[in-house]
Formats: sequence, C-alpha cells, structure tokens
Amino acid sequence: MAFTPHYYDGITLMTKHWNSTWNVDVVGVLRGKYWHPALAIRIGETAIRNCLRDQLATLRQEGLDRIGKHPCVLSEFGIPYDMDDKKAYKTGDYSSQSAAMDANYFAVEGSQIEGHCLWTYCARNDHLRGDFWNGEDLSILSLDDKPLPESPVPEYSQSSLDLARTATVANTKKDVADDRNVTPDNLKRTLTNPSISSAPSAKDPQLTNAPGFRAAEAFVRPTPTVVYGDIVSTGFDLRQCTYLLKVKAPKAAPDESPTIVYLPEYHFPKEQCEVAVSSGKWELSTDDEEGTTLQKLKWWHAEGEQSLKISGLVRKHNVPVGSEEDAGYLEQCQQGYGFNFGSCSVM
Repeated sequence: MAFTPHYYDGITLMTKHWNSTWNVDVVGVLRGKYWHPALAIRIGETAIRNCLRDQLATLRQEGLDRIGKHPCVLSEFGIPYDMDDKKAYKTGDYSSQSAAMDANYFAVEGSQIEGHCLWTYCARNDHLRGDFWNGEDLSILSLDDKPLPESPVPEYSQSSLDLARTATVANTKKDVADDRNVTPDNLKRTLTNPSISSAPSAKDPQLTNAPGFRAAEAFVRPTPTVVYGDIVSTGFDLRQCTYLLKVKAPKAAPDESPTIVYLPEYHFPKEQCEVAVSSGKWELSTDDEEGTTLQKLKWWHAEGEQSLKISGLVRKHNVPVGSEEDAGYLEQCQQGYGFNFGSCSVM
C-alpha cells in the first residue's frame, strides 16, 4: 500500500505564468496553519522553492500520520508549457518553464517523497491544441518542438551519412523480410537499440518529424535507482549542475549490491564529471540492461552516513534557438571526446 497524493503549484497552473516574485503556501492555508491568509505569501524565488518543498513534506507527513509507515508516491505533478500566451513557442525561450519545472523537482527531491509521476506525456501534443484535453498543455513532449540532444558523441559527417544510406539500400529487402516475423534475434535487437541514437538513420532527418521535449534539462535529472541502506537526502542543483546524495548504510555495501545512481549524459558527459565520495570506491559505466543505453554510477561505500557529490557540465539553457548564445550541444561535448581532454577532472 502507498499514499498517492496529487500536487500542483496552483498559482503557476491557473495563471499560466511562472512568478518568481511571490507565491502562496496553499496547503498551509487549507490546513488552517495561518490566522490570516496574507501570512502564507512567500516573497522571492528561494522562498517560493522552499515553500513548494515544505508543502510536499506536509503531505508526506500526513500520510505517515494517517495510514502509518507506507511509501508516499506523488502520483501527479507538472507545469503548464503554454505560459505567457505561448510566448516560448514563438521565441524558443523556455526559461520560465525550466525554472518552474526545476522548482517542482527541487520540492519533490527535498521533501523526501519516495516516488513520483510527472504529468504528462502526450504523444500527439502540438502548440495549437496542447494535450487535446480540457485546454491543458502540460506534456513534456510536443510534435512542434526540438528533439532532445541524442548523445554527447559527435554527430556523423554528411559524407558518412551518404555512405551509410547507400549501404543501407543494399540490405533493405533482406531487413524487411527478416522483420516480418518476430524472432529472438530481431526482438533482442529491438529491445536493446536505444530509441534515440547517434547512429545515422536510413531516413533523412528532415522527413522523420521527430518530436521534441520542452525544457528537458529540468526533468532529465540524476536519481538513485538502487540504494544500499536508506536515503538521508538527495537533490540536483540545475544551475550549478551538481548532484548530492547522502545515505545511511547498516554495513559496508557488498560487491554485488552497490548503490546505483542514474546519471544522464546530457548533464554529466563521462569525461567531464567530477566525483567526490566520503568513503569507498565508485565506477561510472554505460549499459543497456533496461532496454536502452543508460549511464550509471555504482558506489561501494562504507557503513554509516556517507555522502556523494557529482559535478557535471554547466551549460546555458533556454537561450533563443539560433542566437549567438546558442553554442550547440555538439560543440559543448566535443571537448570530452578527444578534442580537449585537459578540461576533464575526475576524483
């Protein structure tokens, strides 16, 4: 059994605007925490982020008080993407959406809620009609937005793409015949091939109509997937691109059961990570055990309270597409793949 509340930042949801100046402790007002609603107002972005965190912590504690020691799973939260009369759709600047999403995730992580579900993923979302439901536009994906960068590995040159296309044509008939029936070979190939890849596609990218993710830097975050012991605290600082994890272990993590953290390459290219641990050893690796390629950090720590800090690549987010400030994902990541290894610092 689990306690599964929903939570939305009502001020942002109803006004469709990220207000970093003021917000309200709505849960506190509803629970009679204040003798006057004016006392529930929070001023400044730091106070607002802390307020969102404290509201979720209150909901989690209510679950513990009323149903006992069961996990709390935030079964629904999210932000409206059509803020400010859909301004971002015209300018490509999703800074407000990114700030709002990051504030919500800061609250989720800081409240120590055991799990969460982000609302929503709508496969046919577009800028005109949103999620096709109730006037809402909360989908992290839209057919009208840019794709998330596929990989920190440099892209193939145009000549390589042309050669790959030519080679692909020769095998097309055989591939079609092989894929008509489900076999162990093509099933395994389908499950292990990542849905986003740096490999050349048989189709021109201009013709694939690849959907895009909005303000993805705010919800593509590191997270512990396996913990040997209990989580004391966890959190990701988007602006500084720093992840912190504290655990309390009953004994030293055995060889077969390390603490494992999913580490997205978007924020943490392998050659541009700085890792510091209070004890033990760690290993950064990539595997496709879960059906797609994921980067993971495995940590064999000592018993007691231990800490992990990972610093990644600080980058500019949400600058207008095509502007001089838009350095591009490829250019930012080339340094980590053979062009400037002197910039990497791993501890």
